[in-house]
Amino acid sequence: MTKPDNSRTKLLTYISTGAVVLVLALIVLVAALSPPAPENVVSDMLNSLARKDVQAMEKFVSSPVLENLQATTLTVNESRWQLFWQDGSQLFEHYRIGEVVISGDQAVVTVYYGPGLIQADDFLLHREGRRWKVYGITD
Repeated sequence: MTKPDNSRTKLLTYISTGAVVLVLALIVLVAALSPPAPENVVSDMLNSLARKDVQAMEKFVSSPVLENLQATTLTVNESRWQLFWQDGSQLFEHYRIGEVVISGDQAVVTVYYGPGLIQADDFLLHREGRRWKVYGITD
């Protein structure tokens, strides 16, 4: 009777273990390098509004939104951004991300906020390169 080749079994075990470790490492790497989802971008933007942190907010909004915060003559949409900036700490102390709709390079994220979470707005996002950026608001 012949004994099974122990070295061959060990080799197969090492190769299998190495392959599993490699696949797991690739999954972690892809997850770490992937840009945040639209709902995470909106959430981070709202948190930066609540803290009045312009540097953090710059990461999550398109350039025209930042310009709206500094504008002196305002449209309705621009004045909403200024209201969010001024009252963000109260408005976004508690909020809930609702529906998220992604269509190609565009996304809409519904947010419920304010006292009792009774106010709702849709935040409009588009991809700039690989990252999502907020560029507008609708009721």
